[in-house]
Amino acid sequence: MTLKVGIQRGKVDVRLYPGEPYRFLNERDGPVVRDMERRMLRAQISAERLVRVRTGTLLATIHRERSTVRRLPAVEVVAGRARMKYTMLEHDGTAPHIIRARRKKSLRFTVGGKVVFRRQVRHPGTTGTHFLTKSLPLAGGA
Repeated sequence: MTLKVGIQRGKVDVRLYPGEPYRFLNERDGPVVRDMERRMLRAQISAERLVRVRTGTLLATIHRERSTVRRLPAVEVVAGRARMKYTMLEHDGTAPHIIRARRKKSLRFTVGGKVVFRRQVRHPGTTGTHFLTKSLPLAGGA
């Protein structure tokens, strides 16, 4: 970044040449982008620790991504893929709801070692882990 600093009679004159701040912020491996990468790495590690792991599919999709859409650089922690409908359900949780058999006559599951068949069941809902939201404060620290 090119700065011109002049001191005359107690006055400080700082001039920034046109385009320099934009170049400084957008340097591919410049100090601003490196700092954002470091902070988002902390947030990513925290999100990976907080996510509930059943099959590991959601855990495997948590990654950092550099955004090129915006004018200024941005680094984001992303979870899930386009076809994964349960990412936000896992993050935010679900309200109590009814599950009905759609393709077959009944649902099959086990309760206490016994196989049970039902046309519909009342699901109590789930509590969300908020794994992405809880990991954000770690990204803000120095």
